[in-house]
Amino acid sequence: MAFIDIILLAALAAFLGYRLWLVLGTHSKDRPIRKRRTTEDDVVIPIRPRATSQKKETIVEKEEEEATAPQTDSLFLQGATAAFRQIVQAYADGNAQTLKKLLDGPLLETFEDAIAKRKKSKKTLEVDIARIVSAEVIDKDEEKGEATITVRFVSEQCLVTRDTKGKVVAGDPDRYAEVIDIWTFARPLKSSNPNWKLVATQIPEAS
Repeated sequence: MAFIDIILLAALAAFLGYRLWLVLGTHSKDRPIRKRRTTEDDVVIPIRPRATSQKKETIVEKEEEEATAPQTDSLFLQGATAAFRQIVQAYADGNAQTLKKLLDGPLLETFEDAIAKRKKSKKTLEVDIARIVSAEVIDKDEEKGEATITVRFVSEQCLVTRDTKGKVVAGDPDRYAEVIDIWTFARPLKSSNPNWKLVATQIPEAS
């Protein structure tokens, strides 16, 4: 039994020695130590993983764009909310000059006509916006070289109309009501002017 064990150990040692020689070679001229073919053999970049890396970059760019969109909407809504207050106040004051800067198209004419009729009837409009409850972008579009963004405003307002004697003919000066406005702002895509103008208003559908 001991003789068989010696044979098995010798065979195992010979096998391991042979494998080691295949890996390392020898220092002789006939069997030089193996060397890397190029310095790139240690850092192999297969084609498929590289394509995957490019795909990941595309996904990251897309995620960055999606993350930027809400930020862009937020900045736009800040300006739109400020414009909302200015337009409502300018309409109540009958300030046509301010409206011309903030409105465009047929809507401007509609506002001007309404102001003219109110002045003709010698009535005054008082408005107080207590707060903007919410402002959200509900639609975006690009057509015929023009970009449009539609915003839904929810605000708490007090609207009062008085006659020449100051008597209230419409509204309640002690009551604030929730008002929903849907406004569409527009600007030419090729315009160097970054300002948007109000071009349309609509009454929300009853739920």
